[in-house]
Amino acid sequence: MGWLNTLRAARLRRTSPWQAALADLPAGLESYWRASAPREYEGIRTDAFFFVRAAEGLLRFFDAVGSSDRPCALPSDAADSVWHAWLRWNPISLETFCRRNFGTTVPHVERAALADGALLHTFATCCAHDGVKPGGMRLPALFGLDAALRMPGGHGYWNRGGDVHYARLNERGRGMWRATPHPELALPALYAAGLVDSAILAAHLRRRDTATDGSSCGGIGDLSFGGSDSASSSHHGGCSCGSNCGSSCGSSCGGSCGGGGGD
Repeated sequence: MGWLNTLRAARLRRTSPWQAALADLPAGLESYWRASAPREYEGIRTDAFFFVRAAEGLLRFFDAVGSSDRPCALPSDAADSVWHAWLRWNPISLETFCRRNFGTTVPHVERAALADGALLHTFATCCAHDGVKPGGMRLPALFGLDAALRMPGGHGYWNRGGDVHYARLNERGRGMWRATPHPELALPALYAAGLVDSAILAAHLRRRDTATDGSSCGGIGDLSFGGSDSASSSHHGGCSCGSNCGSSCGSSCGGSCGGGGGD
């Protein structure tokens, strides 16, 4: 399967919206990532296609930070694995790359130090860049990356009826069955942030009130304001206050590290 992943990686490099930036990645980064990432992210795949998808996700995040005046949280451990490897390997080339491609450097901020609302800022910016209407039936590409790649221990996001559900992925990169509404990205929170209008919120609440299937994983009726969803206390800074959303463990759960805006 190695040859097939190599072909898929080459095709993605040719067809990606980030084709020019992917071509500008420094020689040696991929091989360093392949050798070092498994020591930090247990079980991570290291084939060529995974690398290109993860690197493309990191570029999407850098673009979000570069066009935002507020701190952003990175909702993907796969993308973060490339960022960490690059920081260890050659931080000067990373700064040069970001200035050349995004007009600014992107400081690496640990999850615990991120400001409140950082994940929401990323979500709003990515929705705008991807042409996704908050409250619609799609997710921004960056938010679906870990689940698509089945990133072990990564961040899983899914759109259920226009509502964003979240779960920390297990060692096989799965977790949809136990996903619950993410408080920071629930439609009432998006409405409070001015990202959806009252008509969308009202339609959503009507669907919630008339739902009769009693869906698992908390269902659509577990929407709440504020707070943050927690995750298993696994590696990469997962929260340690349980596995369900709605816990009071800080506002940066559901994301890896982050970057500051407005620098």
